[in-house]
Order: sequence, then structure tokens, then C-alpha cells
Amino acid sequence: MPKRFFYILLICIASKHVAAQNAGDTTLRENALQAINTYYRNLGEESPLYNGSEYIEYAYTLQEGHPFFQVAEFMSGNINLEGMIFRDVPMLYDIIKDQLIIQDFQKVYKINLPAERVQQFSLLGHLFVRLIRDSSEQIKTGFYDQLYGGKTSLFAKREKKILEKYSNIQISKVVISENIYYIKKEGVYRTIRNKSSLLSVLKNKKKEVQQYLKTNDIKFKKEPERAMIMAVRYYDQLTN
Repeated sequence: MPKRFFYILLICIASKHVAAQNAGDTTLRENALQAINTYYRNLGEESPLYNGSEYIEYAYTLQEGHPFFQVAEFMSGNINLEGMIFRDVPMLYDIIKDQLIIQDFQKVYKINLPAERVQQFSLLGHLFVRLIRDSSEQIKTGFYDQLYGGKTSLFAKREKKILEKYSNIQISKVVISENIYYIKKEGVYRTIRNKSSLLSVLKNKKKEVQQYLKTNDIKFKKEPERAMIMAVRYYDQLTN
């Protein structure tokens, strides 16, 4: 089937899909998504997915750790690229450079996808969204792990840094990790450093949230990320 004809057909299906959403027709929605995925696969090397620069490898060897999110091997996930959804794409997320990496069509080299074109991507059960620096400058532009998305949202900025470690007159390069957490409430981002700052952001329901964490035996010091997710989710239940 010629690609031009397929594209016209795709537009027709997508138009019906929009109408079907209002009618609650999930079957037509699934058919539209399948047609879109087929179209992207048929584009092959011409797909807009492969429009990026070659990923530059590190010029030195890391003695401890790696720069990627969780694992140093390609894992399949979904990418939202300027509104186009690409599914089951092998990818790496370089946390140090804040770059999303895929393989070129021929799988010869790695491609660094332009960050400004990537709206979000899912990897290893995590949803990363691209946030833009706000006027308060609480956050910087980059990819953030959305831990909870509701009326009040919770994000984690996964960070890694390379440090030089000295031992027996030898210098080793090691990777250290850090997570910085943010709550978006009423359109404003606030940094969460500890339990006190968490409860300060949720202060109008502070007592209820404290009691909820205590009742469910959720200790911030032991499981800070889980505690934040549970607290923000419960806060939304109380305020909705």
C-alpha cells in the first residue's frame, strides 16, 4: 500500500476515533491506535523517530556504576514524540546527560533524541515527562519521573553525577545517584526535602495525612518515596 494512501486512511480513522471517544467506543479507539502504530512501522527509516543526532559515548571508563536509569541495556518502552506515540521502542535514559537514547533503524549506532521533541516516555514501569522551568525556578527544564499525577502531582528528578575517587595513588571515576522530589500544587512546584516540607505543602490537611501515614505504618525515613506517593494521593482524596 502506498504510504500516501495509508496516511490518508490514517487521518480518516483518527477522525472517527475522536468521535468514538465521545461515544465511548473503545473498540474503534483500539483499531485507530493499531492503524497508527502500523503506519509508523511502515515508515521504516523515514520515521520521524530516527531524526536525531548520534549519541556521544563517554570518553573514559567508569569504574563504578553507569549513567543510565536502573539498567545499562536497552529496554522497550513507549515514546510520545510531538504527539506521535511510538510503542515498544528499545531505549536507554542517560540520567547524567538527561538524554533519551534509541538505536538507529539499522541498529548500528545510538541516537540522542532532541529533548524538546519528546513530551514523555515510559520505561521500566516509570513515566517520565518533560517539564519546563517555571517562573519560581523551583524546577529546571528536563525529564521528571511522574510518581503520581492528579490534582496534586508528585515528581522525582533522577540525577547521577560522576565523581573522582582517589585510592592508592589511583583515580577512579564512580557514579553516585540522587533523587530530588517536587510537588505541584495549584500550579506551583515545591521542593520536598523531608517529611516536614511534605506536610508543609499539604498543611491544610496535615493532621489527616499524618494520621493516615501512621495508621498504614508508612515511615518517611524508611520509605520516603512511598510515603510521599501515599500522602499526596490521600491528600487529593480529601480535597476532591
